[in-house]
Amino acid sequence: MPSVAKSIEKEHGRQLTNRQRTFARHIVEGIYSNTECARKAGYTPDLANKQASVLLNGRDYPHVVEYIQELRDERERRYGVTTLGQLERLYKLSLGAEDAGHFSAAINAEKIRSALGGLTIDRRETINTIDQLSRDEITARLASLQKQYPQAFVIDGTAEDVTDEQGTGVELLAIDQDEPT
Repeated sequence: MPSVAKSIEKEHGRQLTNRQRTFARHIVEGIYSNTECARKAGYTPDLANKQASVLLNGRDYPHVVEYIQELRDERERRYGVTTLGQLERLYKLSLGAEDAGHFSAAINAEKIRSALGGLTIDRRETINTIDQLSRDEITARLASLQKQYPQAFVIDGTAEDVTDEQGTGVELLAIDQDEPT
């Protein structure tokens, strides 16, 4: 990144110090707070907050702010995600998966690619979630399921209702262990 720094220094007539360069790199990483970036760059911990503010205000050190923007632009050019780039990448992944005989992966890559290209829209609807059903609707649904799948509702053994010992009024189901389940 020396050429970018040199052009900024020439344009503003000011040189970037090593601390300013380190501060800018930490800011662009986006991991630390502004104050922590100043501390990591070597500024006094007691004045790091003020120094970070001064470096980023754009009036006192415009060349630092411009250097930060150039670093961000370079990072975006290097790692940036574009629609065309993603379409091309997914196409290559799809071909590679297909050549390797991994058809499920190839189909998934093509599905994502078509959605990204705007050819398809993934619409999923959830119908009759239990939260939205009334008690009568739930009872009716259970009755229809019982008719359709009677074996799922068969309970082996005997059972009796008992009250919770703590007196909370919760009814528990006690299973008679005489018959194996």
